[in-house]
Amino acid sequence: MRKINAIMLSSFGAIAVQPLVFLCWLGIPMLLSGETAALRDAVRYSFLPAVFAVPFVLFIGIPVTLVLVHYGKLRWWPLGMIGFVAAALPIALSGPGGGAGHSSGGNWHGKPVDFIVNGEPSLYGWLNYLESTCFFGLHGLVGATVFYVLWRHTMGPNNSFKPNPLRGSA
Repeated sequence: MRKINAIMLSSFGAIAVQPLVFLCWLGIPMLLSGETAALRDAVRYSFLPAVFAVPFVLFIGIPVTLVLVHYGKLRWWPLGMIGFVAAALPIALSGPGGGAGHSSGGNWHGKPVDFIVNGEPSLYGWLNYLESTCFFGLHGLVGATVFYVLWRHTMGPNNSFKPNPLRGSA
């Protein structure tokens, strides 16, 4: 029963922290630059990372945790690294480029730039790709770390077989 409670609480925590990560990543720079309209949009869409986190927690986080527990290797850093890789891998595999003849541009931290020119990523295209990959990886790392902390808190030490000392003997 303790393990089921730990799974449920840890899963909920790993999912619930995702909007906070999203708002910190996007919201802090917006607050510092004074963009309140864009900040309202960020708050409006902050629930989406939690929705996307559900399958990662259910199909990767819980099974990996149970395997690590089984082998006695559950620590925060392996779980955190697995979370980072699991979240970053889908975006990393997509690559920064487009098809032949495809061009796109955008805003790189307030500067209008070309990301892809004739199907080839520019320097800013690669930087945007790296930043996006790290952004998704950060979601996985934070979610896995919260999962681990709540798991350890819920599972805690098992004191059920320790005898109670007699009164006055301590």
